[in-house]
Amino acid sequence: MKRQLTYTIIADGGSDRILVPIIQWAIHRLDPVVEIIEPEFEKRIGGIEAFFEAYEFSTMLVFAHRDSENQSLVERAREFEGLNLNRVVPVIPVRMSEAWLLIDGRAIAEAAGSPSTMVQVPKLSQIEQIANPKELLDQHLFEAAGSPAGRQGKKFKRSKVERRINVASCISDYSPLESLSGFVQFQKCLAEAYPYPLTT
Repeated sequence: MKRQLTYTIIADGGSDRILVPIIQWAIHRLDPVVEIIEPEFEKRIGGIEAFFEAYEFSTMLVFAHRDSENQSLVERAREFEGLNLNRVVPVIPVRMSEAWLLIDGRAIAEAAGSPSTMVQVPKLSQIEQIANPKELLDQHLFEAAGSPAGRQGKKFKRSKVERRINVASCISDYSPLESLSGFVQFQKCLAEAYPYPLTT
């Protein structure tokens, strides 16, 4: 019987579904043959420590998303230090998780409905310094779609959350992120919490 993995994403915001393809890519990077079951979602209310004091685990892993926003990666990571929960994997992108989607102009163009459009994305070394990655991603999507106006423009803007999710789904290779501090820490925590013994 094929090994299966169940997991939950503890949401930090309204568009945390963009993390699903990223998390699944990272899991398969670690364990290529495991079957990943569709995730459960929980909305976090309040601080990390208070939330997990009351949280009841129902899956094998729990990915707790926490944007660093105006805090440093180190400061955000400290929020998890006293939890002593070996099934919790902190997911702490520097700034916002949308920054992790700014690596693939082709995926942005495809999610915008204009796959032949060239989208100029930031240099990888600059991604963690972008003040508002979500705003930049939305701008790229809007411009790739031809900056629609009027009714079409309003319709496009109403679909922006779904389009962000589509960008994540259109990216097949997240390995460029392995040079970024937030993603490196995420992979390290995942490897430490992974429930199956891995053999080489």
